[in-house]
Amino acid sequence: MDPARLARHFRSFGREAVGADSPLYARLSELVADSPPLLGLAARSAEATPMVFLAAVHDELLRDPGHELAAYYPTAGGDRAPDDGLAGTAEAFCAARAGELAATLATRRTQTNETARCAGLLPAFAAVAGGRPLAQIEIGASAGLNGLWDHYAYDYAGRPAGDASSPLRIACELRGAVVPPLAAPAVAWRRGIDLSPVDVTDPRDVRWLHACLWPDQPARHARLEAALAVARERGPVEIRRGDALALLPALIEGAPAGALVCVFHTAALAYFKPEQITALRKLLERVERDVAWVGGEAPGVLIGERRTDGVPLHFALSAGRPGALERVGRMGHHGGWLEWFR
Repeated sequence: MDPARLARHFRSFGREAVGADSPLYARLSELVADSPPLLGLAARSAEATPMVFLAAVHDELLRDPGHELAAYYPTAGGDRAPDDGLAGTAEAFCAARAGELAATLATRRTQTNETARCAGLLPAFAAVAGGRPLAQIEIGASAGLNGLWDHYAYDYAGRPAGDASSPLRIACELRGAVVPPLAAPAVAWRRGIDLSPVDVTDPRDVRWLHACLWPDQPARHARLEAALAVARERGPVEIRRGDALALLPALIEGAPAGALVCVFHTAALAYFKPEQITALRKLLERVERDVAWVGGEAPGVLIGERRTDGVPLHFALSAGRPGALERVGRMGHHGGWLEWFR
């Protein structure tokens, strides 16, 4: 990728996606954008995104925190706030660990299993189920943790939902006047699709899941650990490696006949090209059996919506049948809050 374009991606990521949520990543994104050596290394990512580079650095510190850069990373034992020393320290770290970082950048992809987003998925599933159990297929499933959404406990501003006995409790702020449907439908069958699935029993894969979370957000790391415990106890979701457009038809055909097939995804279509999203629409519209579609994506990715000034960074929630998707709500891009429209 052209260095100037990659620099713009890092600035946009730091200012729009990160903002005040992670002082470390907000500062580091700007520093990378101004650093030719760091940009050159980041450009070696197979995915060519800021997140993979930042996660590769984080992963390397989690593997071996024996460098002064670890002082800025709470997950690596540090407590130092971003300051004027961060730029030189980051460049020195990346120069010293260039080989390890390059190997990670060449093989890893963004794998953000943010289970707090399940607080937006639950009402969307309830809205489309119509009393039927779901045969769910997740696009971009990663470790499949969001596919276990019905095994988590939820608190919607004092309204409980989900599995009250779960070790993972997800709190969600409700915004607006409409209370979403919170009666979770049953799940009869669950599968996932991912280009690079993550094994919840592999310590290196689990470390990568943590690396993809921002290092100064301890609540997200605690949620991940709780979700991993659920996956190990309940058994992980079966995930097929490969391209969604190639694998979906057979998975839909193989779903149990008595269940409603529900294809869903969160923050996945941002990695699709526009023509791939169009192909996905056409594929689902041509399916002969009844299929529901639930998506949580950035505004405008799946259904028409523009970001407006003063509205917090969010994902648009879409749900319905292919060809008739509706904008049913919006939620925080890492979960946390939900506004339901219907």
